[in-house]
Amino acid sequence: MTASNEAEFDARDLRRAFGNFATGVTIVTTVDADGQPHGFTANSFSSVSIEPPLLLVSIAKSAYGCGIFTAARGFAVNILTQDQRDLSNRFARAGADKFLGLEWQTKASGSPLIDDVVAWFDCEHHEQVDAGDHIILIGRVLQYSYNTHAPLGFCRSAYISFGLTPPMLQMISSPGSLRVGAIIESNGKILLERDPDSGQLLPPISDNVGDADSPESLLGKLASAGIEVDLPFIYAAYHENSRRCVYYLGELQSIGEAVETGRLRFYDFDHITWEEINDTATISMLERFIREKQLDNFSTYVGDRETGETHPA
Repeated sequence: MTASNEAEFDARDLRRAFGNFATGVTIVTTVDADGQPHGFTANSFSSVSIEPPLLLVSIAKSAYGCGIFTAARGFAVNILTQDQRDLSNRFARAGADKFLGLEWQTKASGSPLIDDVVAWFDCEHHEQVDAGDHIILIGRVLQYSYNTHAPLGFCRSAYISFGLTPPMLQMISSPGSLRVGAIIESNGKILLERDPDSGQLLPPISDNVGDADSPESLLGKLASAGIEVDLPFIYAAYHENSRRCVYYLGELQSIGEAVETGRLRFYDFDHITWEEINDTATISMLERFIREKQLDNFSTYVGDRETGETHPA
């Protein structure tokens, strides 16, 4: 077990330690003074009290919407289902019209209540607490609704599903460092990154999924290259000695001009130089993807570098 004293705290390492706590995933919403909807993805949600009915979420002071949420008369918490990872990714990004094409309703606070979520809570502001680099929003629940859909989970920088097989759950939650990657295809080409040190080709990787505003995260690396992508499900999860490798199957949303000018490039299936991929596990995974893409029938691999099992996606 890794131990650290406060004087030695590294922000990234502390965030990684916090990430060992498995949570659900929510979208917190409100409306501004002009009635325009706003929202962000958060897993910093907790019930506080039954009598009176209170809950809390936190928002970074540096977040674009912080002033909007603290000034609003209320907010809503929408708990996502395991089929709503795309919504989680959408609301984790900055800039885009997050509510475009989204079906939602309002109740007493006027905050958007997203259709088909596991549960929603419509709240008025009860108290706001200044807490370091965040503001804690404590809401008094005015109305709520819930159903029996399976919720979306998040742990150690990866989405988890209650529908995952026990071996996959055990692999994702086991100790060790984490490599997170994405298999992204466009018109018969696959996205690969050339390592600046070794010159080898690999799918884009990082040590966390993160969001588009975090340049060292997987989504941040892709965003900086002009690539917008959703990560709907895990394509491969395996152990590599003490490291856990989790690769998502990416659904490409848009490509900017920067993608062919940096280390990230799309390579034709038929023109991949396999000897430039000096990793047998990666080669096996990419070859499996190409076969399954041609059949339009994908599976998820769980195991280690050498042996494992595939499960229907």
